[in-house]
Amino acid sequence: MTEAFWQARVDIPGTIRWGSGFLVTNRHVVTCAHVVRGHEEAQVTLRDGTTAKGTVLRHGPWWTPQSEGADVAVLELTEPVDVRPARLGPYAALEIYAGQSLDIFGFPDRHRENGVHTGYTAEPHHLVGADIQLSATDAIGVRLQEGFSGAAVVHGPTQQVVGMVRKAATGDERIGLMVPVGTLVEHCPALGEQIWLGPFDPAVYRGLREALRRVHCRPERLRRILSLVRRQVPALRADLRTVEGVVEALVVDTVTVDDRETRYHLRGMLGELESDPVDEWVIRELGAGERTEQRAVRPGPLHDGGIVVCLEPIAGGGGESYRLKIWTVTEADGLLEEPVADVSGLARGEWQERVEHELLRALERIPRTVREVAVEFVLPRMFLSEPVDEWFDHREDTPLGVSRPVMVRDLDWFINGEADVLAQRTDDLRSRRAGVGDALMWRDCTDPLPRLRSFKAWLRMNGSPRAFGLAGEWSRPEFVVAAVAAGPPVLLWQRRPCASGVHAEDVECTGRRFVRELKEELAGVPVDALADKVRQLRAVSMAEEDAGHCGSGLVLLRDDGQRRPMVLGFAEQEQG
Repeated sequence: MTEAFWQARVDIPGTIRWGSGFLVTNRHVVTCAHVVRGHEEAQVTLRDGTTAKGTVLRHGPWWTPQSEGADVAVLELTEPVDVRPARLGPYAALEIYAGQSLDIFGFPDRHRENGVHTGYTAEPHHLVGADIQLSATDAIGVRLQEGFSGAAVVHGPTQQVVGMVRKAATGDERIGLMVPVGTLVEHCPALGEQIWLGPFDPAVYRGLREALRRVHCRPERLRRILSLVRRQVPALRADLRTVEGVVEALVVDTVTVDDRETRYHLRGMLGELESDPVDEWVIRELGAGERTEQRAVRPGPLHDGGIVVCLEPIAGGGGESYRLKIWTVTEADGLLEEPVADVSGLARGEWQERVEHELLRALERIPRTVREVAVEFVLPRMFLSEPVDEWFDHREDTPLGVSRPVMVRDLDWFINGEADVLAQRTDDLRSRRAGVGDALMWRDCTDPLPRLRSFKAWLRMNGSPRAFGLAGEWSRPEFVVAAVAAGPPVLLWQRRPCASGVHAEDVECTGRRFVRELKEELAGVPVDALADKVRQLRAVSMAEEDAGHCGSGLVLLRDDGQRRPMVLGFAEQEQG
């Protein structure tokens, strides 16, 4: 570990009180207000032995009237010291480095002379008032206690200060509280002049944050943007929750590679926000350019546009009845617009005719700027094998699954499921560069049929469900239902099982052919290109009139947690 001579012990002359602190300029030391409370001066001793007197500031740019209440104080040294100050992390550091190792160097009673290190972690959303909870990494190291107050909390891998220890738990509990760097700046405004974001100096960085504060981005849209950016920068965390966190993480993760790379990706990501204040910052600091040409990523065919068709059972009425709702997706953010159809009282036998009619009207609302329109059918779980891809596209005069990418989604996951879970599992698939074909876990005619509960255990055997394929007898409804309940973002199966008695013969059955051909066809296919690849396979099977082809009767369930009704997005935002 690199020695940091900017770490300090803060002693109150004439008393037995002391605490910790850290040098942020050659004349300023940050510590806790309660360490110096009631005193005007303190003695500062740095790690290299340098000593200096410091005056507690209670006016000017290093102080606000709220500083005392936030337990933040700054000492101004009587003379500059020849010690390099601490390097402060970005404002969203705790979000970017959540769960990673944090190093704290303080001066508890038994280590008052030389100080001691201890290891902790923090999560940005573990709030205790305005503070963040710290948790020990193990039960062996020194616990936080008196003498650590005011110590810098340092991100181990980068040696950046991400906050300050404010309080330790009483007794033997290995937890504490820290003031994050953003809060420190709120109460010591001049501290903001010391914080850089990659190649951007404090003034430019401050301008970026001011522009981002004016961006209103719903959680679903932010996940969408993050997912797009992670295709170009896979190292980016998938659990970032704020616009500032995504932007700052993008800079942090690319700046070590190439400054030009950072600016390129940043321009693209900021362009996705579609915000005038952000665009003005981009032009001012990154140079003018065509935003559409500079975007970090472009939506693939599945994200250019879409139509979501939902058929939901209606309770009561004494008979089987369904409500049909259809939304269009025409913007790059992938959000659903207002419904273009909302019809209640449909019998199951009326589905196809009414949907085909309403699809024509929905397609008329798709602007010419949309290159391709995927159709997603949200259906009750027992009806996911409904041959919706064989319904007719009257605009193209072909089966719907041949003219357009068609997939199904489970109604329960659409309404009640955790969108974050599906989004995370989809991102896991995207991170597999070999393609979705290599990620698929298969059950086919070579595997004996187990009891249903054994199958459910297999679905969860390797952690979070990601991508499954079912063929032959495994495509029976009970196995499809069990697989869907596990929440995979991708599930493939064939509607037609193998012919009776075929397995007793020395021939390749339909199920085995289905698996063999799909493994070959899907090798190297990215998850976001899967629906269009399935469309191509359906077209081949129809053109060749080959009922045994893997595209014949092929069902694709694809759900990445996006494109949900707007009301769910607001509810989710309130819960977060």
